[in-house]
Amino acid sequence: MPHSHSRSWTAPPTRREITLLLFSLTIFVLSYNLEASLGIVGVHPQKLTSSYLSSIGLGTKDPGFDPDGRRPKEWRDELETIIAGDWEWREGEVSGVARGSAAASGSGRTAMIYNFGGSRKVARSSRKEDRGVSLSTGVTVKDQFIKWGKDVPETGVVAHTPGYTVLDNVIAVNGTLFVVANDWTKVPKLGEIASSSLDATKPPRVQDWHILTTNDAAGMFGPYAAKIHGTSWLALGKAEAQDPYTLFSLFRTHASLSSTAPPSSFTSSTGLHIIAPPSSPASSSPLSASSVPAPLRVIYPTIPTFSSPNIPPGPGEDPKSHPPPRERAYTGTHPLLPKAVFPALGVWFEEDWQDLADMHVPFLLERVVVAERGAAERGRDAWVSAADAARQDELTRREVGQEGEPAWAAPFVGLHAPEGWWAPVRAALLRYLHIGADGSSSAGATSESRGASLWGLTKKQPARKPVVTYVSMQDEPAGAGARLVAGDHERLVSGLRALEREGVLGEVVVVRGNGSVPAPEWEARMSAIARSTILMGPYGFHLSDAVFMRSPYEPTSASSSPKDKAHKKQESASPQPAAPAPLLMEFFPPGTFVRDQQYAVQALGIDYVAWWNEQRFTKDNLPAVSAPAGPDPRVPLDVDAVLRAVREEAPRRVAPSS
Repeated sequence: MPHSHSRSWTAPPTRREITLLLFSLTIFVLSYNLEASLGIVGVHPQKLTSSYLSSIGLGTKDPGFDPDGRRPKEWRDELETIIAGDWEWREGEVSGVARGSAAASGSGRTAMIYNFGGSRKVARSSRKEDRGVSLSTGVTVKDQFIKWGKDVPETGVVAHTPGYTVLDNVIAVNGTLFVVANDWTKVPKLGEIASSSLDATKPPRVQDWHILTTNDAAGMFGPYAAKIHGTSWLALGKAEAQDPYTLFSLFRTHASLSSTAPPSSFTSSTGLHIIAPPSSPASSSPLSASSVPAPLRVIYPTIPTFSSPNIPPGPGEDPKSHPPPRERAYTGTHPLLPKAVFPALGVWFEEDWQDLADMHVPFLLERVVVAERGAAERGRDAWVSAADAARQDELTRREVGQEGEPAWAAPFVGLHAPEGWWAPVRAALLRYLHIGADGSSSAGATSESRGASLWGLTKKQPARKPVVTYVSMQDEPAGAGARLVAGDHERLVSGLRALEREGVLGEVVVVRGNGSVPAPEWEARMSAIARSTILMGPYGFHLSDAVFMRSPYEPTSASSSPKDKAHKKQESASPQPAAPAPLLMEFFPPGTFVRDQQYAVQALGIDYVAWWNEQRFTKDNLPAVSAPAGPDPRVPLDVDAVLRAVREEAPRRVAPSS
């Protein structure tokens, strides 16, 4: 038997072992870099995608993302299309919008954020005004960066009355707002623009507002800045200083830009009385209402997003669990209202303003509409200039500042605006609620189909009946506001229902205060108020939505079809008188009266009646202003007198059928 030789571990490898080792390494290298290896031998790159290799059983590697941030087409699914969209991406652009053009919101490829500039001209369609979604030609990245060197842009005064000012080129640095002017006689006193952020009864501190020359500004800010484009509404003051008329007065100030009247005069920081600032565009040629840019944002620098604190998870609780809902800070309006009437308006709160301050760089605000009630209160005597005092109309004929006008009334007294200045806001709300301008439902109806018979003849529309809305505060929590005595409330509701059954009233709606009602209830509430012939309730801000009732100052809507225009032209030979304005009835305890609601509706041409039990007051005999005694007064009311007034007034105030 032959002797077998055993090999040790230290013995050199055999030729067979070396061949197996080299073969294994070659297979490993080729398979680990299979795509690169196949590319070397001339395989087409399309055949190297993981999806293709997966289809033939080779490779399952995730290919990652394309240069546009999306997954390759072969890997996309329906969910990704919903999230990321299916827009076309081109090299050098963020989205598939043609270079130098601006896309209309909600149409075509809507993923556009910016265009990266270019030499091509802007398309004609991009010049259309988009109501604040973006500027008409789009904002490029370069447009948000300014190199001004030593030529810091000066601040221009467009419109001003104490507390309400429109300024161009205001600079914000570290939370301080700077007015830049070489001639300080051309700008109002800072105390007439704003107040101290700590005490609204005092002028602004240096860290709140400051005025500089261009040389001082260039030395302080340096040669560069970021630009915040468009018009910004700046609502100064803390949450407790806000009420439903904050946006109302801001829009009135904004609307003064389209007035054909001369700008109001003011007293400059040096004490000089300025009639028409040369730097003001309003002093040359006023803009038409359609050419005034819409506001892009409203800023609340001292109001946080939430009024309730953020509660972190407790011991033993899941840190990933959803935190409890937080309460939004009070800004004076229901959260849905700005979204309904200003859908493109961004809202910035204290945290957003602090973000700008923490960057420690200058931001140039292109145009700012400032609302600050402390400055308006201190400057009551200057609301009306000497030139304007001689031509006061009925609304401001009394001595201004001595009849209890609220502080937010300053732009109504000191600034001019077109008669139908509020009409666009109400029209936006009606569109949101799907209500026609005449109070009818606009869902599923056109101007040609309404009132058309089978044979193409116009049939007579049934006469409209009055709608009465009663704002009840009976079920609101303590501290929510005034409410009727319980017995008077019940008798008022039953009396209104009786008038509805008799046919005197077409509809009676009882709604709650505007507080924080949920969205469906808020929409139903606003729908009832917008259609109301008479709105009534105990006094307070829960009646502030009366400004959305039909105003006689609203322009009549133009017919869209030639047939409608011919019909209206034929009717113009025998015009019918317009119906009287809607009516607001506000119930006060005897001896109490405030003017907020009365002033707001009277500015819109809506009629007003105040009640002290059975005593009735109109605009010609209003009682003296007297503050309420407590937070939740019970209001007594002569219900029979109110029902008699409703029976008399409601039928003659119905809006005519369109």
